[in-house]
Amino acid sequence: MNIFEVVPENFFSILVSKNKNVYIDALFVLKDVYEQEMKLPKDDVIARLMNRLEEELNQEDFSEEEGIEDLKDENISSKAYFLLRKLKATGWIEMEMQRDSFEEHIILPDYTIKFLEFLKSIVETEQTEYGSYVFATYSSLKVASENKRETYDAINTAYRNTEKLISELKSLYNSLGRFHRNMVQHDNINDIIHQHFFEYKEYSDEIIFPRFTRDSVPRYKTPIKEMLTNILTDSEWLDTTVQMAASTNKKYASKEDAETDILNKIRKVLENYEKVDDIMNQIEEKNTDYIRAFVHRMQYLLTSDKELKGKLVQILKNVQKQEVLEKMEETIHLCNQEYVAKDCIYMMYTNDRKKQGPPLPIKKEKAIDAKAFYEFAKSVEKLYSHQKIMGFMEKNFNGKPFITSSEICLQTTEDLILLILATIKGEKSGKSFYTIEDSLETIENNGYKIPNIKFIRRS
Repeated sequence: MNIFEVVPENFFSILVSKNKNVYIDALFVLKDVYEQEMKLPKDDVIARLMNRLEEELNQEDFSEEEGIEDLKDENISSKAYFLLRKLKATGWIEMEMQRDSFEEHIILPDYTIKFLEFLKSIVETEQTEYGSYVFATYSSLKVASENKRETYDAINTAYRNTEKLISELKSLYNSLGRFHRNMVQHDNINDIIHQHFFEYKEYSDEIIFPRFTRDSVPRYKTPIKEMLTNILTDSEWLDTTVQMAASTNKKYASKEDAETDILNKIRKVLENYEKVDDIMNQIEEKNTDYIRAFVHRMQYLLTSDKELKGKLVQILKNVQKQEVLEKMEETIHLCNQEYVAKDCIYMMYTNDRKKQGPPLPIKKEKAIDAKAFYEFAKSVEKLYSHQKIMGFMEKNFNGKPFITSSEICLQTTEDLILLILATIKGEKSGKSFYTIEDSLETIENNGYKIPNIKFIRRS
């Protein structure tokens, strides 16, 4: 969906106007009133705008704004009313007349509330408290292990929390890079100390530290994976969960849809917990790099001003200033100097023949547990159900009496898997609506080399 199908076309115009700061402040005033009051009478909002933005409104010049002809006076009251009219014209607010009176109330559309919460989160200095996503996932699955009727809700909770965990870990990694970049740009030692011991320290205590202590991934990772695996391998437990999901949630058109969704969510959670250790290691390395860079930057700034190198660095940093550039042109005479060093001469590469070492020993692999292999096969079978395979083929037949492999749409690896399973179904099962004619011819379909099999619809 296009965003402008939800918000008005000129919704963002106030954010790029000359008076964008006063518009943002006015929206924050509206948000504060919205959080405190159930209703937003227009007169009360005007009074709050005049009280909170008095100094800004006195200094603000709206002469270049569209609709300025509506601003009859330059007093605070007129400017406050103009602000509301501008916010209404751009779709940030709506007006509603009360049925029992002639009083106008201001309505904040749902998209406005979402945008205001987003803007507020950017400017707020306080760090958002870290959500214990790993512990919440573990707790929900633990409850489901004791009360299997809670399994469907537990899987959904685990899926949502794991997605949020991965998203926040990636955000954390990029935030550490921001601290690093900001530190390099500071030339004043006091600025660096303030960033590290105030901004970074607060961020570390609220965001970084909990991920490695009370909400530790290594502590809960193994039991989470074991509980999800138990759900997959216990067919009765899984069937009960699927039936409950299909009967209580209208988003599933059939039991097969519910089963596919549940299996995909379990698989996604397991995949995320397989890669989360690597993400945590990268965060730890990034954090160590920042601490090391902070120490080196401190040492450099404490000594650079006393050395000739530091003074030259300061001159070069100010070279864009006209007076500095003119002074350099008067006093500094530069010339180009070149020399030939021994390392510059070409040395012919000699290829030493490597001696063949002793062969590596062949490791004997353990025999696959028959029960585990059977349970894995059953879980894969549920992931690619008969209905899903038939639906894939019906979509490719598209009403035709027969098709060949070259006509099958193979956009993803999953499409290739479905084609293989469909071929097996057509060859060995009478439940399929088609039969197959094998062929020795090999074709290429979207990068896959496959036999050119003919699929014929049963009469």
